[in-house]
Amino acid sequence: MAALAGTAVVVLSIGILRVHPFLALIAGAVLAGSLGPSELPAATRALESLDRTAVAFGEVAGAIGIAIALAAIIGDCLLRSGAADRIAGALLAGFGERRAAWALAAAGYVLSIPVFFDTVFFLLIPLARALARRTPSRYPLFVTAICAGAVATHSLVPPTPGPLGMADALDLDLGLAVGFGFGLGIVPVAIVLAVAPRWLPEVRAAAPEPTGNLDRGPARPPGLAASLFPVVLPVALMTGASAAAALGEPGAGPGWIEVFGQRNAALFLAAGAAGLVLRRARNLPVRELAGSFGAAVASAGPIILITAAGGAFGRALADSGVSDLLAAVAAPDSAAAVVLLAAGTAAALKLAQGSGTVAILTASALMAPLLGSPAGPAVHPGFVHGAIGFGSMIGSWMNDSGFWVVGRMAGLDEASTFRAWSLPAAAVGVLGVAQILLLSAALP
Repeated sequence: MAALAGTAVVVLSIGILRVHPFLALIAGAVLAGSLGPSELPAATRALESLDRTAVAFGEVAGAIGIAIALAAIIGDCLLRSGAADRIAGALLAGFGERRAAWALAAAGYVLSIPVFFDTVFFLLIPLARALARRTPSRYPLFVTAICAGAVATHSLVPPTPGPLGMADALDLDLGLAVGFGFGLGIVPVAIVLAVAPRWLPEVRAAAPEPTGNLDRGPARPPGLAASLFPVVLPVALMTGASAAAALGEPGAGPGWIEVFGQRNAALFLAAGAAGLVLRRARNLPVRELAGSFGAAVASAGPIILITAAGGAFGRALADSGVSDLLAAVAAPDSAAAVVLLAAGTAAALKLAQGSGTVAILTASALMAPLLGSPAGPAVHPGFVHGAIGFGSMIGSWMNDSGFWVVGRMAGLDEASTFRAWSLPAAAVGVLGVAQILLLSAALP
């Protein structure tokens, strides 16, 4: 009852009343906590729910807030310096024009790790338009390629807010989360891109011409190595820290590898590297460069609020008894049941309220107690991480902002947007879950 009431408030507030997700999630968390199982008077339960929601919000914000702000700075620097465009251009050159769709998918896959999905789409859709001038019939395929590549890493790989919060909730080492997420997405995206032309011929859309004044671009565009460095650096540092911790002597204190590979430290160094690339590309004085980070930090604020509120909402649902119900549904010795449960929960939440980040954070908070139980199923949290991420790709329709970003920016009507965005995203999700079922059975 408590979980249903809290979820209904979130779904109705976001999906119908268009309330800001932060307000809807906090309200849903407080309501679910107030109606949870307890012998206390109603007023006491409500007061405790308010306190627990605030504490959970603070814990989640403390865990992921700095990382999200630093990731926003990295993405902003990559865009303004021309580094993101340089990476995309190099991929196009490497794949060749005949395989331009694969290049766009690869570009979306790489860029959506440090840069948010909608920004990646804004960046790459002009390239799709330019390529479509020669082959207009392939334009829907180019749009699908961008979507399939970008949605995978957006939903699976930290430091994107959803996967970052999910790794924290599942107590999954961040280096492993990056490795699992990046590796698991490749095969589903490749399969979807290979079969996409079979359902896309019915999509009729001409590539819209760009409008408005285009930015003059950087004075000194960065080279490919410099462009990739801020993306590769945090991944290398965090992976190195994970390896050092695994190979270190028991009881030994952390070394400098672990210090620099700590999540916030690695992203701080990457933000500094991205800032240097921007300074060189735009010939910015140091003071002007430092002052230019304000917009990126400001843009991260609402994301941190929503992400932390989503974590608090998920914890409220877990405290209401939903996790006990999930534990009863999933047999303790069945990894497959847990994978399907994790993916199904995320997909249902995504379908109901539209936000993939909310679906990921809520589902991971619900699954965490199940994984932490000594009697729980023997399944690696990396597989649960992947299952939730893939599940959150299923069910994107008109209550998802991504649906409208893709449709409006690409010049597609609603039916065509469903074919070029909703269907490929769902296909990546379903194939990803099937892949995890096979892997969890082969590698328990």
